[in-house]
Amino acid sequence: MLKALLILLICFLGFNQTKAGELFGIVTDKESGELLVGTTVYIKELKIGTLTGLDGTYLIKNIPVGEYTLICSYISFNTQETHVVLDEGKSRIKINFLLVLDDNELSIVTITGRFDKSTESNARLSEKNASNVMNIVSAKAIELSPDLNVANVIQRMSGVTLEKNVSGNSQYAILRGMDKRYNYTLINGIKIPSTHNKHRYVSLDLFPSDLVDRVEVTKALTADMEGDAIAGIVNMVMKNAPEKLLIQANAAIGYNTFFGENNSYLFSTHDINLKSPYELNPAQYNAVPGDFPKTNLVPIKSKVPVDYSFGLAIGNRFFKNKLGLILAGSYMNFYKGKSSLIFDSSTSNDGYDLPELSSMQERIYTEVLENSGIHTKIDYSINKKHSLELYSFYMKFLNTQVRESNITDLDLNYYPESGTYLQNHATRFRHNMQDLISTSLQGKHQLFTNLLAQWSVSYANAGNLTADQATIQYSSDYTNGNPEKSFVDFDGSERLWRHNSDLDLAAYLNFNYTPEIFGIKTTIKFGGLYRQKNRESFKTTYTLQATSLSKPSDSVFYSEKGVDWNKYDEINWRVYNPRGATANGETFDANENVFAGYTMIEFNLRNLLINGGLRIENTNQGYFMQFPIGQPRPDGEQIYTDILPSFHLKYVLKQKHNIRASYYKATNKPGFMEIVPCPVQDEDYTSQGNPDLKRTIADNIDLRWEYFPAALDQIMVGIFYKALKNPIEYAFVTIGGSSQKVTYSPINTDKAINKGIEIDVIKYFRQFGIKGNYTYTQSEISTTKLSRTRDENGNIVPDFNVVQKRPLYGQAAHMGNISLLYKSANTGMNAQLAFSYTGERLYTVSQVIDDDLWQKGYWQLDVSAEKVFKNGIGLFFKAHNLLNDNLIVYIKKVNTDNKDYPNHSINDSHTLIRDELTMRSFLLGIRYKLNK
Repeated sequence: MLKALLILLICFLGFNQTKAGELFGIVTDKESGELLVGTTVYIKELKIGTLTGLDGTYLIKNIPVGEYTLICSYISFNTQETHVVLDEGKSRIKINFLLVLDDNELSIVTITGRFDKSTESNARLSEKNASNVMNIVSAKAIELSPDLNVANVIQRMSGVTLEKNVSGNSQYAILRGMDKRYNYTLINGIKIPSTHNKHRYVSLDLFPSDLVDRVEVTKALTADMEGDAIAGIVNMVMKNAPEKLLIQANAAIGYNTFFGENNSYLFSTHDINLKSPYELNPAQYNAVPGDFPKTNLVPIKSKVPVDYSFGLAIGNRFFKNKLGLILAGSYMNFYKGKSSLIFDSSTSNDGYDLPELSSMQERIYTEVLENSGIHTKIDYSINKKHSLELYSFYMKFLNTQVRESNITDLDLNYYPESGTYLQNHATRFRHNMQDLISTSLQGKHQLFTNLLAQWSVSYANAGNLTADQATIQYSSDYTNGNPEKSFVDFDGSERLWRHNSDLDLAAYLNFNYTPEIFGIKTTIKFGGLYRQKNRESFKTTYTLQATSLSKPSDSVFYSEKGVDWNKYDEINWRVYNPRGATANGETFDANENVFAGYTMIEFNLRNLLINGGLRIENTNQGYFMQFPIGQPRPDGEQIYTDILPSFHLKYVLKQKHNIRASYYKATNKPGFMEIVPCPVQDEDYTSQGNPDLKRTIADNIDLRWEYFPAALDQIMVGIFYKALKNPIEYAFVTIGGSSQKVTYSPINTDKAINKGIEIDVIKYFRQFGIKGNYTYTQSEISTTKLSRTRDENGNIVPDFNVVQKRPLYGQAAHMGNISLLYKSANTGMNAQLAFSYTGERLYTVSQVIDDDLWQKGYWQLDVSAEKVFKNGIGLFFKAHNLLNDNLIVYIKKVNTDNKDYPNHSINDSHTLIRDELTMRSFLLGIRYKLNK
């Protein structure tokens, strides 16, 4: 029996040995070096084969011993064949293919192979060949990701986190832990203005990801880049005209699970006046109740809050490829919701500076976001030496939001055990419209063999309008948990109009001279720009007081729910300030003119690239207040010139390794409203500009080692160091003489240090891939704080100033991303699992020592998957925020007096200030692509 089993085992092993032959290898574009994903490799005689994976490799198993013809074919490339012999002594053979473009399509495909920046391999190649430190996300990676806008896309990059707005939507990029103010945004290399009503930074959630060809984040500036970016630059490269007909379309529907537990409310916007009574009527006009419609005061329950989106792109080249045209558009309609628990806090006067909670606010936000965009790009090659390019885009963003707030007074008559307390209820109806339009004309002219001239002129205008924002408040006395009486009091309603525009006109001129100096390849670049920015800002508010029909006609300031009204549109009003409140810090004109010139030289010494340059920028920034009532500085101006050197080294080791060293000097300019000194009453506090605010100047150093083992793979390890002079931070400060008040204002501190390490890894294994990055950032800044202590006798010492060290505002020490990818060309299945982590960071700076607000670190998990069919149709699925991690804000001190308040206890280690929840969202869609 044993002998028989042994014979069978030998036969089995022998059979397997003859069947275990394998062919494997890698397929590459011979001219560009790009790995070719999805290439067909098959055995002619056996009619079996496979497709190359994400790393350009193929593997065919279980091939019988014998002689075969191995064929490799890919669209637009010449098919290659090779003879292969498998025998028992050589059953595993490696055969690589270098494919050559088909001569019949060479003129078209060659351009694609060299200049198609949408692929992952070209993104890695661009990072490798760049003169400075940068990271890139390609269009292919964006298409596979679960991200719907550019804001979500760049959070996958090393050293990048996102700041969310009050609605919980990710908006602004924070690079290397530095506040959003320290970077700027480009589209196709042209700076764009901001729709923000106070600042100059750009909200990245305005830009749908399917209009973008790739996103570049530059972390070390060269002299030809505008110098006001200490943290870095975000450049969105939009879709280019294809080399052959392209039709791409997608549609999707989705749902946010927040509305499984909460209702979604909207309101009618048809009767809203886009301009206030002050703007619509002659001077000295007194507004009347009829100027304020009531149809926008009725919350309307949305029956089916289903998200949906559409996208379409069409492009081609004409006239023997001289003219290229692409037109792309996108529309998204999403429902969002958020619940918030917010505590107002002050500091105790007992010498211990402990947090004292004064009120508790429960908020529910429901909103619908409409985001539409269209862009078109036309390029025309006049001849081999001259070409023109016209690019235009228009983005529009609508936000219709209903916010319900219940504010419980924790200081006065608060007895939760008996259900006795005072509560104020407020409903806010807000309709916000933002739009951004930009047009640029660019030209390239080869004047001589080694002299290239490039010029650009651009027009851009960003607008932001909040029209007739209505807030209605009423108070209730609760006994035994039930309201005894609810009434609208003195300032029962506010109606607000706010709008601003940011006009940006710019002209660029650059020359590129490429001589050989002593046999060394040299590039000399010089040029300059002129930019004129004009900001107009306006705000007016009206206070409406309720009147009672059940009481004498002269009775105002009081209207009882259930007696005088049941719904908001039934309340009768009178206008307390009929001419509106326009004398505020948001009604002003501002301007900024910038002249800049630079020169830059680059030497390519075989394995060593040296890039050095000098940039000079002159800035004239000023403001003029339209209603300077009682203001000692109704207008102001700042004029300054900055000299900004830069120096970059790149040493290439054996073609796959780079060692980089960079230095550059950069600035950060105050925002337009940051230098306007008039106070502004914001929602939760009073803010005020600082006309003496100085620009920040920083010296920046980067060192990075890079390894590119394959066209799609990389390992990057870098360190950075930034020394800031006069950094701009926001803090609560005390201003004024005899009538001192606390205001939230921008200030300059003496200096700050920001340093850290970045690690970025990408690796592909056939159908699988992993992308990971981690950034550790450490900063130090000194702030003057108030301190209240007790002396040795236990007596309270009057307030005095102390200097406290802390991190930069908004900075997280630990940031990381990891994405697991699967892509099978055989089955057409693609999938991605994306984790991101943002560590604890400073949320708000207090004027009192150890009273700063901190945001707890949080995780985020997103998933996407797609099935692509051979007819160009694909089905995709995206899931966002699966971990549903709350946004938690706290003070790192506790006060036992707060133990009886909701969500607080005697065992707390921190004092909770804010707890917000946004829930999960899902999207299911279909995509079609024709490219022939």
